[in-house]
Amino acid sequence: MFLWKNAVVLCALLGVATLLATMIVRQRWEKGYIARIVIGGGLMACLAVSAVPMLATQIAFLLILVASFDKRVPMSATYVFFFFWAPAAGSLLAVAGAYIAPLTPFLSFSGALLVGYMLHPEHHLRRRPSISDVAMIAFVASWCVCMSLRDTPTGIARTFVTYFVPYLLTYQILSRVRIDRAELVLRMLLFGAAAGGLLCIFETLRHWPLYAGIIGIKNDVWTIDAPRVWLERGGIARAYGPYAHPLTGGAMLGIAAIAGWALLQIRGRSGPLTTLGLIVLVGLASTLSRSGLVTLAVGIMTFQLLRRRYLLAVLIPLAGFTAVVALPILGGADAQFSTTYRLGLILGVPKALGAHIWIGYREAVQQGMLDAFIQGQGIVDLVNVYLALLVGGGVVTVAPFLLFLLSSYPHYRAIRRLGPDPEQLIFAQALISIQTALIVSLALLSSWVAPMQISFVVVALLIALRAQLSSARVATRAKREPLVATLPVEGERLPALR
Repeated sequence: MFLWKNAVVLCALLGVATLLATMIVRQRWEKGYIARIVIGGGLMACLAVSAVPMLATQIAFLLILVASFDKRVPMSATYVFFFFWAPAAGSLLAVAGAYIAPLTPFLSFSGALLVGYMLHPEHHLRRRPSISDVAMIAFVASWCVCMSLRDTPTGIARTFVTYFVPYLLTYQILSRVRIDRAELVLRMLLFGAAAGGLLCIFETLRHWPLYAGIIGIKNDVWTIDAPRVWLERGGIARAYGPYAHPLTGGAMLGIAAIAGWALLQIRGRSGPLTTLGLIVLVGLASTLSRSGLVTLAVGIMTFQLLRRRYLLAVLIPLAGFTAVVALPILGGADAQFSTTYRLGLILGVPKALGAHIWIGYREAVQQGMLDAFIQGQGIVDLVNVYLALLVGGGVVTVAPFLLFLLSSYPHYRAIRRLGPDPEQLIFAQALISIQTALIVSLALLSSWVAPMQISFVVVALLIALRAQLSSARVATRAKREPLVATLPVEGERLPALR
């Protein structure tokens, strides 16, 4: 079975974004590269809406990403395009009805990074260990240990495959590959997000969720992160696009809008570039997500502060706050209930955990410890990354995660001291603005979803840029001229012998 109408629409929308992206290409070889990744992106969309088993689909995702790497393009540029475009739907590998391991794009993409790193030594970059490495390993290790308490050996292995392996691979590899063209990384990110934004716009206008039918055609009862409930707000359909939820989509498109703003500072005014940015913004609006607006406002405010443009830094978040309060579809009773519910989580969850707050208690929801926070859908929705980590892993997990996020800022200061060129500086400013926006917006989102995964990518890119600038400074540093003894000029005598 094949949802061919969905596939046609998906490929057509990707083609529209591709047309705009090729208009800002500066070199001929880049068109061939874009053509290759667009073919790969189209294949991913077609595989997702076909009856191909999810295991084969994820393996194909891995192979497509590996085939798309190019020696002239930073690996991170190719990675972020597919990360923003690929559908979030995955599966749970089951044998004889027993759940073995998850099958998600993030897991398959981490494997593709490993294969690509081995096949492309020209991208390798040496770097020194940093505090981010310690915090990252401490975070995922403590989470896996706390989640493994009272679990079976199979469950423990599953936990490490789900969290430790893909996050460690993604972070370690992206922090060890070169970023020779920072502008291209931002451009490919915006390209992938604009293609995803077109999906969001289409879904809202036509009330047609393009990835919602894959559960039936895959005939896979274990399928996860695929749209199953079509959400509305104020009578308007909330778009999913290629993302797992409108909240996730809003935050991801908000991140892309920050990258697009930074790209405008590098490239200058451009019709196609501006159009791509507008598509991202309209796609963000299609998700009807307040968290996406928060992400965008905080990120642009931080970017303008770093650029020392203080008036815009004040006006932009003010405009975002006005939009949330003034627009009935975003404000009103729904916004008041959401705010009350989230505040109740922040104040009540730590108290409900009691002595379990230090190492967490993953059975808290199942055993009814958090029943006081059941919402209208009949579930305890921990729409706060920090609280979700607290419930599953306790303070010993949340502390290193916060340290990991905050370790972004010393890398940015080091990059400034290394004297980057204007393009590299704007790229670093965009990354630190995205991370600042994520630190705030993660308090409004669920854990272990795409925005949280992007926070690892941001730190890895900052480390890679810092290492590359450091190696360039060492290579160009003028060497001291050696001291060489010379013979006296003929006929010249020392003063004592005259």
